[in-house]
Order: sequence, then structure tokens, then C-alpha cells
Amino acid sequence: MSVDLEEMSAFFNNRALQYDSVHVATIDGGAESKRVLASFFPENAETLIDLGIGTGLELEAIFARFPDIRVTGYDIAEGMLKLLAEKYPGKTLDLRLESYLSADFGRGAYDAALSVMTLHHYGHEAKTAIYRKIFDCLRPGGVYIECDYILSDYEYDDPQKAEDEIFERCRQLRAEQSLDGGAEYHFDTPCTVGNQKKMLASAGFREIKEVWQIKNTIVLTATKQNNLESCRISSSP
Repeated sequence: MSVDLEEMSAFFNNRALQYDSVHVATIDGGAESKRVLASFFPENAETLIDLGIGTGLELEAIFARFPDIRVTGYDIAEGMLKLLAEKYPGKTLDLRLESYLSADFGRGAYDAALSVMTLHHYGHEAKTAIYRKIFDCLRPGGVYIECDYILSDYEYDDPQKAEDEIFERCRQLRAEQSLDGGAEYHFDTPCTVGNQKKMLASAGFREIKEVWQIKNTIVLTATKQNNLESCRISSSP
């Protein structure tokens, strides 16, 4: 069956008012996948960058643990950012209507970085570039937490085969619909757990762990080592 791909910001703007209820009801892990994320933050975290922040479903638990944390959030859906700002009027939020694919995150500014159910729309090259920017924007000892739709052996006998087929289907649809190669369109292209870890490692992260899973919703954490730890790793035989 043919699927008409929607431009990414339009897709989420058109669904902003129903997003919270529909999204939580349809993903593996439901609301628990949002609540659990705060437990993986480093102690005494003061700054957070949240990529694809949307309506901020994950922020309630984060603010409960870190009431004064300063949050920088990127999203391309203006309607979702408006709803987020209305939810947390007393919090320190720097909300940026900008694609995290092209945004400059700066260097060494954040204790934690987070992405929730957003990066499964992109391929290896784009993800690796994002991971490198995340690595650079974290302080030494900072932690990146990713909660996403990731292909696992829960559902697939051969997750890599499934990934290859999904990416090929996406390529075919874009070609059939003559879509702009530089624009973002909504289509799920999840990767395998192994590929996720490889991309994070190539960006410089260490201690890459699977810390939580319900079916195909998986939480990964990855740490930016301090300089001394990085030296020990690079000099290891």
C-alpha cells in the first residue's frame, strides 16, 4: 500500500493537539517510557539539551527530580513548542524553533542531553553527525540519554534485515513521490541496537549501555569521558 509522506514539521504541527494522548497510547512502554528517563541523569544536573522536545512529555519527571534544571529544547513544530511553554510557565526553558540537524549546539555547555522518539526518522549518516554534535556540547562526564524505537530481537528474527528493508522502502517512496532530497519527511527508519551503539562509539562516547526496554522501545545511555579517562582508553592495548 502506498504511503504519502508528509513534510516533517507539518506532520507534527497537524497532530499537536492530540499528540500527548495518542503518542503515549501507541508506543511500547507508554507513559513509563517518559517517566523513567530522569533516573538516568547524572547527579546534580543543572543543564539539559533536549532534541525533538515536542510537547515535553518527559519533562514532568525531570523537573520533579531537578526542579531548577535549565532546558534548551529544539523542535521544528511550532504548535508543539507552544503547548510545551504553556505546560511549564515557571521553568527555565530556551525553546528553539529549529531543526537539530542543522543547529549549532555549542561546546561543553550541558550536563545531560536527551532525545525521545525522534531520531528513528533519520539514517546512519545524519544520526552520526548529530551524535558528534551532542558529544561536543556535553561537559566531561555528561550523559546522553536516548529513548527510541529501536529494532530488537523482541520482534525480529533478523533485525539487520528488517532495518535494510525499511530504509529501502523509504528510498522507494521518496523516489516515487519525487520528494526534495534536502527536506525532512515523516517516515520511521529505526536502526538495530548494534548499529545505534556503533554510531555512538564513532562519535566518541563510552560506557554505551542498554538500560531499559519494553518491546521495541529502548533506552540507551552514553557517557562523555573526562580527559584523563579518554587518555586511558586511547592508550589501552
